[in-house]
Amino acid sequence: MSTNTTSASSASGGRAIESDQSPAGVLSEIQLSEVKSTSLLDKDKPNKVSGKGWGRVGQFISGKNDFPKSIGFIIGTEFCERFSYYGMKAILVLYMTNILLLSDDRATALFHAFAMLCYFTPIFGAMIADGYLGKYRTILYISVIYMIGNAVMCLTALPPQTTGSPELVGPLIGLLLIGLGTGGIKPCVAAFGGDQFNADQEEYIQKFFSIFYFSINAGSLISTFFTPILRHDVQCFGNDCYALAFGVPAALMFVAVLIFFLGRYYYKVYPPTGNVVWEVVKATFYAIKTRIKNRGSEVKKDHWLDWADDKYDAKLITDIKDLYHVLKIFLPLPVFWALFDQQGSRWTLQAEHMDGTLGSIRIKPDQMQAFNPVMIILFIPLTETVIYPLIRKLKIPFRPLQRMAVGMILGGAAFVLAGFNQLRIDASEVALPGESEGILRIINAAPCAVNVQSLFYEGGIPFGMGTTPVTFPVGEYVMTFDAPCPGVEKAEPFTVVVRGEEGGEIVIFSQGGKLNALQVTSHLEKPRKGQALVSVGLFVDPSILPDNTSIVFKSPTYQYAVNPGLYNISDYQPMEPERYDIFVDGDADDPNAKPLQNIDIRTGAVYRVILQPMNDSSDTIFVSLKLDVQPNSVSMFLQIPQYVVITLGEIFFSITGLEFSYSQAPASLKSCVQAAWLLTVAFGNLIVILVAESKFVDSQAMEFFLFAGLMGVVVVIFAIMAYFYVYITPSAHPDEELNDMTGLVETDKGSYQNGDTEPTEPGN
Repeated sequence: MSTNTTSASSASGGRAIESDQSPAGVLSEIQLSEVKSTSLLDKDKPNKVSGKGWGRVGQFISGKNDFPKSIGFIIGTEFCERFSYYGMKAILVLYMTNILLLSDDRATALFHAFAMLCYFTPIFGAMIADGYLGKYRTILYISVIYMIGNAVMCLTALPPQTTGSPELVGPLIGLLLIGLGTGGIKPCVAAFGGDQFNADQEEYIQKFFSIFYFSINAGSLISTFFTPILRHDVQCFGNDCYALAFGVPAALMFVAVLIFFLGRYYYKVYPPTGNVVWEVVKATFYAIKTRIKNRGSEVKKDHWLDWADDKYDAKLITDIKDLYHVLKIFLPLPVFWALFDQQGSRWTLQAEHMDGTLGSIRIKPDQMQAFNPVMIILFIPLTETVIYPLIRKLKIPFRPLQRMAVGMILGGAAFVLAGFNQLRIDASEVALPGESEGILRIINAAPCAVNVQSLFYEGGIPFGMGTTPVTFPVGEYVMTFDAPCPGVEKAEPFTVVVRGEEGGEIVIFSQGGKLNALQVTSHLEKPRKGQALVSVGLFVDPSILPDNTSIVFKSPTYQYAVNPGLYNISDYQPMEPERYDIFVDGDADDPNAKPLQNIDIRTGAVYRVILQPMNDSSDTIFVSLKLDVQPNSVSMFLQIPQYVVITLGEIFFSITGLEFSYSQAPASLKSCVQAAWLLTVAFGNLIVILVAESKFVDSQAMEFFLFAGLMGVVVVIFAIMAYFYVYITPSAHPDEELNDMTGLVETDKGSYQNGDTEPTEPGN
């Protein structure tokens, strides 16, 4: 963290400290929301910014530290903002599919368009802070926009949005405002925290970033675990309570703005410094324009950027050359982010088709994302204290670009694991019929066995049983049936309609001493939200159960009442997976009443519960359970290996990559490196949008393998680029060792890194 100021006195008289000596621009301050450790150089002692010493967090919380008072407000702001962002993002894709009723592909594209916006707007946030408003006002003003966006998202989860006729315009406005807000403040908050220290307080700055990093991951972990509970375990407006789940992050964002504003009297506030990113853009385009104008000239230049030397400083041009030397290595990087950011979209949608139960524990699909921050906190100390020292001890070459390549390989391997999990899921699910065919099944709800004659089924059906589903061409078919039940007349022929891409069930029953049949549409797709679907058919005489009788499903946790009406079948009722007792309305609250039946409702299944008489002369009710769609059989915990692998990939790739970039970039242009790094994330999300919208492959498993294969190709390209990359010592200010708090630029090492024995040759 770099500050170019002399020591300033603490705030007095209720006024913030204003200084006319500003630090370098916003983006030249290392952005620790993206950097979770420093392990770039082969040092014997791990850098203190790693996750090694969480005792600093306890000291900070207990007040046993010498930090400026302003730091508490900044850390509190960051925690609340990250809670708000990750809490909202955790449930976003399920909100899109379950409330906005978007397809998986469209929801994935919109989710990643939002993520792309979040990583594209930091450039403008930095320009505003560096060139116009300064960090403090930029954070404050843009945070208000951010807060309004969260409030809009909360309002879009209220009726009539939840009644089955959602509008997309409200959520789009909310996501736009949130993307502008979180992206706008992303490059400013950590840098503003660094501004609160003097340039000679390196140890305090390192401690600050340990705590700052902890606040990011604590906010992410708590919200990613807690917000899905608010969504699912609280019901409102007849659905999962997305209004509450979005409302809590909105409230936390309000608290973040309030905390930041309350600290205004304690902050060191510096004026804008001018924006170096814009200077680089102008110099680059000027060089290109001048080169085109002089394309017929005999004047030769050593480098195309030298065509700008008549207008721009020679040192700036040299620094831009070094910058582009580093940025070339960025070209393959978006593919890693294309894989990594699918944890919140495709992987969450995959978890919806898996079983989250383990004994008495049941994990919700959107809670699986919490494994990433948990394992980040666990693995960073592991890599710093075990893996890297072991590699150094074994003298295995493992320089920065090699680490990044390993991270990319791990990202691809995680998607191979995701693909195999998807194959298991696909094998357990019903293949949906095509446009020219439908699925049929016959259920016997009569008081005895029945005989059926039709083109799609011929034979007997025992009492209380059903036929195996069959696929049959679209059309109308005549079905005849009879039953040897005493006192039951033979039925008239019944016309069965087979519709394309649909399932149908024909229920045969006795009403008033005569056989009848009823055709209903069956639900063939797995239910979302980690629930099951249950439909009830009531086929008993009015003398046993009067019309308008409800059938109650009761468990220790949940209770549902379904009223199908006599000789009818209800719509599907979403139910939580539990073991339920089935009661007739009125008996559910009687502790002495005996249930009609006990049934286990499991995640992802679709059930038809049929109540029918044992025989015409008996008032005994028989309950049968028909399974239309099998429950989820692939454990959600099988996703843990893919989360472990991609988290290790993140540590090797993301942390090392940004540190490598900072060590190789000229000191005056570190802001451009930050901008370019964030753009690689944005373009990675663009890749996902293109794949999701173009529908290259129909199978989700094949899409996972496609991304893994793409990662494999990119790793080869990256390895070739890394082999020919020449490590450089970028230009630095004379006081670089004092001001560069990241410890990444070591000017006394020549063109090779600590641990090398001779100057670096081309290679990785």
